[in-house]
Amino acid sequence: MPRSPALVVVAALAAAGPRGVGAQTGVSVGFGVGTVRLAGGTSFGIASLGPTLRLVAPGRELALGGTLGALPQGDWYTQGRADVWASTPTLASRWRLAIDLGISGATQGGGSGSGAGLLVAEALWVAPRWGVGLGAGPASGWITHGTPVTAFHARLRGWWQGPAARLALSASIAPTRFLGAWFTDVEAGLVARRDRLEARVSATGRLSEAYGSKSAAIASVEWRWSPRVSLEASGGAVLPDPYQGFPRTGFITAGIRLHFPIHPATASPVVRGGPLTVIRRAGRLAFRLRQPGARTVSIAGDWNAWTAAPLAHVGSDVWEVVLPLSPGLYHFTLFIDGVAWTIPHGVPSVPDGMGGRVAVLSVL
Repeated sequence: MPRSPALVVVAALAAAGPRGVGAQTGVSVGFGVGTVRLAGGTSFGIASLGPTLRLVAPGRELALGGTLGALPQGDWYTQGRADVWASTPTLASRWRLAIDLGISGATQGGGSGSGAGLLVAEALWVAPRWGVGLGAGPASGWITHGTPVTAFHARLRGWWQGPAARLALSASIAPTRFLGAWFTDVEAGLVARRDRLEARVSATGRLSEAYGSKSAAIASVEWRWSPRVSLEASGGAVLPDPYQGFPRTGFITAGIRLHFPIHPATASPVVRGGPLTVIRRAGRLAFRLRQPGARTVSIAGDWNAWTAAPLAHVGSDVWEVVLPLSPGLYHFTLFIDGVAWTIPHGVPSVPDGMGGRVAVLSVL
């Protein structure tokens, strides 16, 4: 079904949506302008307003985002997206079970609209700096006055992160059974961080005898000018969306984003944890925390993309976890009884770039 230019814009902006530097909880609002190029060579300018909300807790993450945009002809469009990820604590060795849910929708001022959803249940094997996941589930989409479509979607993915989270790599293979035929999306991504700068590059190839093979790539950069303000730019192309009927689209955007952390800003560490002891054991580091009255304790750091790892209760008021960390500088925080972003007593801390602070660990 042919789509209007306004809704085609949504496909590009949703793919280039803000990711944010860091993993803390917060709200942000972006203001941007750009150019969209449709298949066939037609180009036009856009202006957009994009709010986002990100909530992070041990084993859970919620991201909400939207776009309100205007076209030169006076038309307007809206787009919304919700992503929910949740995992169990470690079940055996490094294994976990997780659910990944994504829902998106778009409407145009004239009343036409579309939506898509994806649900993946997966098994994860997670190490401090890398991991793999295998899962499957339904993917579906709908268009106004059209018949909804549902497909079977499988996914094998993996990731790796370097010391201090300065470099991260990811890759995935996702075969999908759509309207009686298969297509497979192969994606690779790279994230590089240095001080206030974060750059992202991703490339996707779609392999299919029935639907034809094609490829696309997106690059984006974010520079955190201050804890509350960042400058953003992105460009590239997105693959056709078979569920909502979006064609392959190219785009270039630039803008400014204002950040509003939910946790209170403070000039000094937020100290809620008890004394923390780090012990070296045969090339590994044991984190031992004494926290009277605690029911649960987890640790999250830049060595594993801020994924909370539970500490074991090993004695009276004593909690412990062993991590294979190589020499380097790391940043981390504790979750005590679900209270996020806790800095242990006596541990140095630095600003996290979002108005709060994280603890610092130097491994020699």
